Amino acid sequence: MLEDNKYYGFTNDEIFGSIMQNKRFCKAIIQAALPDVKVVSVESIDAQKELGTKSDKISKSVRLDIAVKDKAGNLYDVEMQVNNNHDIGPRMRYYQSSMDRDTLDRGEPYTSLSRTYLIFLCAFDPFGKGKLRYSFHLYDDEDKSIQLKNNAENIIINSKGSGSEDVDLLNLQRLMNDDKIESKGIFKEIQNKIQEYNDDPKRRNLMRTAELRMKEETAVARKEGREEEQKNTVKSLTLTIKEMRPEINETDLFKQIKKNVGSDFSLSDSDIKAIIHQNMK
Repeated sequence: MLEDNKYYGFTNDEIFGSIMQNKRFCKAIIQAALPDVKVVSVESIDAQKELGTKSDKISKSVRLDIAVKDKAGNLYDVEMQVNNNHDIGPRMRYYQSSMDRDTLDRGEPYTSLSRTYLIFLCAFDPFGKGKLRYSFHLYDDEDKSIQLKNNAENIIINSKGSGSEDVDLLNLQRLMNDDKIESKGIFKEIQNKIQEYNDDPKRRNLMRTAELRMKEETAVARKEGREEEQKNTVKSLTLTIKEMRPEINETDLFKQIKKNVGSDFSLSDSDIKAIIHQNMK
């Protein structure tokens, strides 16, 4: 059940998308995540931009939360990560590769690749080290002075971390944690705007609807994940039992698998039989 008096903060999908489409707000948040980089004025902002579908309809596509381009041609992808799925490394790798493929056309030299900044705003610490900001580059394993300059930087902001005295970064952390921002400035403006959204009945209805939709999509994804895992289990059992008993038929194999998987197995009998049949060939 969704609460009518619930506060929807910066990490809420609808709030985050609305705030980040304001160029001033967007630039301030990116600059806070990149204190050592001079962020040039934002030229364009694409919310929920889908990559990976230009020419390849088979490969997995990726939908960027906020894709930003500045006037110098640098690209920024800002992602809000609320749940820890323990896949931060592979996820960032795939997002980075998708950004690169989308910006380089056939025949262009690799030197034409734009400088990219992939920023993950995490409501959890993916490494358990307590740092507020993690920054990643490619270095030689033995000599860190040798850097592979690929013009790509991966940044993770851990809202539960500490260890920084940068005012803007600390305000970004407060924003992510729904902590009150006392000092005047653009982050206070952002927090005031979020409160306006919460006070607007129409926007609250949109946020409640989006939250319900997200919960439904998560439930479906979990169900699909369980089904895929169970299909792999049936396939593995089929191949193992067949190797041990080459003479076994599909009916007896089905009975053996049903005996092994137990009563909490949700895959239907017809699906199990179809997997067995496919792997008995």
